Amino acid sequence: MTPTNRIMPFNDIWLDCVNNNLMSILIRHDSSFKKLPLTFKTQYWKKIINQKFPEDNLESLLHQGLMLPKVQYNTDQLYHYLRFEDQLLEQSDIPCLGEMIRGALDKKRYVFLDVDRFFYSSGREAGKIHFIHPTFIHGKCASGEAFTVIEDCLSPGRMHDYQTPLEVMMESAQYLIHSGKKVRFIMVSVDERSIRNFNHDFTVENSLISELRSNLLDDTVFYLEQYGLHYQLGLKALTDYVEDFEEIVGPLKETSIFALRSSSFAQNHKKNNMLFKFLEDKSSHPNLYQELAGQSLELSHLWEIYRTTVIKMIVTNHDQAIVKSKHQLEEIVKKEYLMVQTMKTATEVCNS
Repeated sequence: MTPTNRIMPFNDIWLDCVNNNLMSILIRHDSSFKKLPLTFKTQYWKKIINQKFPEDNLESLLHQGLMLPKVQYNTDQLYHYLRFEDQLLEQSDIPCLGEMIRGALDKKRYVFLDVDRFFYSSGREAGKIHFIHPTFIHGKCASGEAFTVIEDCLSPGRMHDYQTPLEVMMESAQYLIHSGKKVRFIMVSVDERSIRNFNHDFTVENSLISELRSNLLDDTVFYLEQYGLHYQLGLKALTDYVEDFEEIVGPLKETSIFALRSSSFAQNHKKNNMLFKFLEDKSSHPNLYQELAGQSLELSHLWEIYRTTVIKMIVTNHDQAIVKSKHQLEEIVKKEYLMVQTMKTATEVCNS
């Protein structure tokens, strides 16, 4: 039996293009893993504007929306429950690529294969941009000449089932290897021994609230060597976002990255709402968790309203809307800090 049609895209919350698919694997194995993201540590990140950018690409980052703040999750827990077998493809592997994929699927493995989306027949980058991406292959198509993948190539931050011909994967691998680039072929399977130790009943320690609060109040400036850039962390990232609002939002030319990043804040608060409701049912101080649940739900709603306002502004190029958008953002940031204060009260009461 192969994994064909036995896995569904995970779109409850946007982690990233790999981790969302790892969540799909675990949920397919046991639906109780749907609750695992409730315990992921959360941090807010934003690139600092006043720094030197490699190749002077600040303007390009602004136009793409890549200077917008984002939600960063610590997803290390995912990797405790999975096994990875990694290899680099060579030129001699390309004629055998279909056989390699089918062999992995027949052994109940999933595959992440580096594919240049330029060679896709459709999607954002198809025929336009060379964009190397770990494509998640989870099943075989009836024809045998294509595979079922789960990709975010149709819309950022949203996973879709997508059929990719073997011919596309081989053409991409040929191009990348000839260009001197590495092509990873990674097989992923569930680690049965670690799965047995998973807490399927799912309990959350009250200390998690204290950790969430500490992360939000951590105003560290962090240097990410991979990109050669400094990032402002914590709620300070959002206050900087307000200060830099016109410079960051004004140059936006298209909506996809803005929609993704603002949606991630709304999703994070929906996740927190579920967490607080869970703790409310288990706590001897339910009123505090009920208040936190209400605050997180309100913030999720406000981030969605803000998202809609700015997208309309970008589409219509209506400059007056920038004042309204900034005011909405200022109100959101105030309520973010208010929720952190409620977290502090909840932590003090639970520890007393």
